[in-house]
Amino acid sequence: MKRSRAIALVVLLALIIAVAAFFALRPHELVYQGKSVSAWIADLGSNDRQRIERAHKTLVAMGEPAMPYLAKTIETKESKFHSHYLRFWSSRKLPQSLQRLLPTPISHLHQARVNGVGVLGQMGPKARPAVSTLVQALGDADQGMRMMAAEALGKLGPAARPAILPLVNMLKEDESFLRQTATRSLIRIGDPDGKALEPLTALLNDKTNEMTLISAAIALWLLEGESQPTLDLLRKNIDPIDWRTRLFTVDSLGEFGGAAKVSVPALLELLHDENEAVREHAVDALRKIDPAAVEKAGVK
Repeated sequence: MKRSRAIALVVLLALIIAVAAFFALRPHELVYQGKSVSAWIADLGSNDRQRIERAHKTLVAMGEPAMPYLAKTIETKESKFHSHYLRFWSSRKLPQSLQRLLPTPISHLHQARVNGVGVLGQMGPKARPAVSTLVQALGDADQGMRMMAAEALGKLGPAARPAILPLVNMLKEDESFLRQTATRSLIRIGDPDGKALEPLTALLNDKTNEMTLISAAIALWLLEGESQPTLDLLRKNIDPIDWRTRLFTVDSLGEFGGAAKVSVPALLELLHDENEAVREHAVDALRKIDPAAVEKAGVK
């Protein structure tokens, strides 16, 4: 029994030395303000709000050198290895001299991944090298991650044009906040080559999901200048429940604030709609988009 324990101890010690040697011989990790970049990223997964905010600001200030580390974190998924490594690194049995040679593990990986996406978004156009990482995050299983990735891509502006088609696909999402975020980001990115025109037009034929149709129509108007699909949705049709389509379309336009200013004339017409709810929601949308237009129309 003692011999087997001694062998196990020797094997464990050899493993620790091998791992430490590996990390000691590899290129030194980036250090900023006396702290390794992996330690700053680990703070993004902290329970301490101040630590998270400080790490966020620091990583944004670091800029492009921090991007490969952020990308690696964002692309990492929860695993048993991560859990075991966290326990191993945090163990009191691990000498501090060896601990300093190893990358700092992240206690809350999902939180660090989401916050890492937020850091890239705050970098703006400078984060262009990380576009592929953000596009990959659009397909994450977590809705919050998908929303953060879409929002971050919008903050990159024209630098994120490779993400146009993946963002168009997000208009098929069931959750309205995801569709709104994708549309808003598409508007920020712009589409001078009309790459989104065909897929957005195709979504107009999706009769199974009214909200996807509305989102596609609004994106066509605000992104491509094609107003007719949205105007058609705002008009009264034969269908007795078409007032709901008008109401949902009005609400969606209002969410874009000043970016939807081209819709003001159409919304002013709806102030005289036969449906009271549509009239009220048109007023609310106008207040978000162009308060001066509401005042000019004499609406109280």
